[in-house]
Amino acid sequence: MLDEAAHEFDRRNFIKYSLLLAAALSAPSLQGCAVPKKNVPALDYKNLLLIKNARLIDLNSGAIEEPCWLIIDRGIILEKGSGEFKDSFQGLVFDLKGRYLIPGLIDAHCHSTISPVFSMSMFDLLTHSRQQKNNFIFAVESGITTMRDMGAFPTMLRIFIKDIEKGNMPGPRVVYCNSILNIMGGHPEIPPSDVNFFAKPASWFIGMVMNSFKNTAEMEEYLEENARGASFIKLTLDNKTIFCKKNKEIPVYTKEHLDIIFRFAEKKGLPVSGHHQYKYGFDRAMDYPFNSIEHMVGDTILSDDDILKMAKRKIAIVPTMTVGQSYLMEEAFDELPEKYRTPEITKELQVRKEYFEKETAKHCDPVLHKQNLAALKDYKTIGIDRLWEKKKFLVNPYVFFNMILNGSENLRKMNQAGILIGCGIDAGMPFCYFGGNYREYEILQRAGFTNLEVLRCATINNAKILRLDDRIGSLDTGKYADMVVLDKNPLEDIKALRNPRLVFKQGDLMFAATNPRADGTITAA
Repeated sequence: MLDEAAHEFDRRNFIKYSLLLAAALSAPSLQGCAVPKKNVPALDYKNLLLIKNARLIDLNSGAIEEPCWLIIDRGIILEKGSGEFKDSFQGLVFDLKGRYLIPGLIDAHCHSTISPVFSMSMFDLLTHSRQQKNNFIFAVESGITTMRDMGAFPTMLRIFIKDIEKGNMPGPRVVYCNSILNIMGGHPEIPPSDVNFFAKPASWFIGMVMNSFKNTAEMEEYLEENARGASFIKLTLDNKTIFCKKNKEIPVYTKEHLDIIFRFAEKKGLPVSGHHQYKYGFDRAMDYPFNSIEHMVGDTILSDDDILKMAKRKIAIVPTMTVGQSYLMEEAFDELPEKYRTPEITKELQVRKEYFEKETAKHCDPVLHKQNLAALKDYKTIGIDRLWEKKKFLVNPYVFFNMILNGSENLRKMNQAGILIGCGIDAGMPFCYFGGNYREYEILQRAGFTNLEVLRCATINNAKILRLDDRIGSLDTGKYADMVVLDKNPLEDIKALRNPRLVFKQGDLMFAATNPRADGTITAA
């Protein structure tokens, strides 16, 4: 009798919690009322919009046009001119009063529907749901007007996108691949049910971040399914894990698989992006027409021939160096190995510590961040060699110390070779929180990039990688009026990008640091 009751209780709870998870995660617009844009008054955008008295930074030349004005019609830059705007104007006027104007920033690598934790508790569902909604809000408030999602819960993502388009919440426009197309057991090889017991039933409602195929026929089926609404295809390329497990080898696509994928991509006109962090994955990418590779080789210094081959094949890279910094898991060691006691790593460890202690509250729910910090104790309490068997999915710290140690030099060589370099932080991963994209700008600067080069990575270069450079990435006539207003000159101080004054997406004011009516920025209507 007790066994029957226990069975019934388990069955009922399985159904209840499965539906609860699905409801919590797949209905963003139901998590309370619509989210207002911060400090944005009700504005009438039916007429033309004038931006005047701006110091516009031309990111192609690095020159500052001042004063500069823009006329925007239905979200498109209609006219642009220098000097004072003296004509009569009937419409909404923003007087920037000499503030700096740059194109909307672009995040070329993120996972917008993922909650940024190492493991997920059923008791924190509403916290995770709020965080997932905030991912979009924090992104746009940090100046991101377009982002490329590199693997999402597809159904859930489309609901968020619809909410943004309807005006229920502020957020960037989203370019996406749906799920990651992956061979069974390939990176990231964590079974979803090991992260949370209810992941599988929830996938019936929200989709899966990965479509892992067992054979060629299944792969072709997933290819067709993933292509619906997608702007690109995402693959993974490495043959070794990044996690703390004894067996480091993981499966990879066969040549047959890759040939089929690239024929399909060419037919559909879809670019292909590939995850890699090892030289094996880099070499594989060089044999195929990848549009971009993601992250950075850390297990070796690339040769000049490697760099030349990449440049000739015109393969771009989004290095996500912030991931390397975030996962400098010094917590795994009693004493840092001598080879990692370099000035560069010492600096990145210091910046990491300051971010964890002082900045994360702006970007991540404190409960979730505290859980992430607590998980780091497992390196010593459980031991690196036993983490995987205990289903503790912490990364191998050596992979990421090497990413900073060797990857920074690889990145500098790529930059010198003129390879197209984009910008993203793998937001959505633990410690890589939305709203913190300035971390990547600043780490690129510390790696030797000029401020102008950093700004290009986050705008012009990213627009090219997304194949949207005809619409975004610069403030030219005929393009979307995606704009960020700054109080300070980012060419002189890259930290100016930490605090946007105003953020416009296609002429629509998404965020204001202070009410622009109250501070006199809006001068007419």
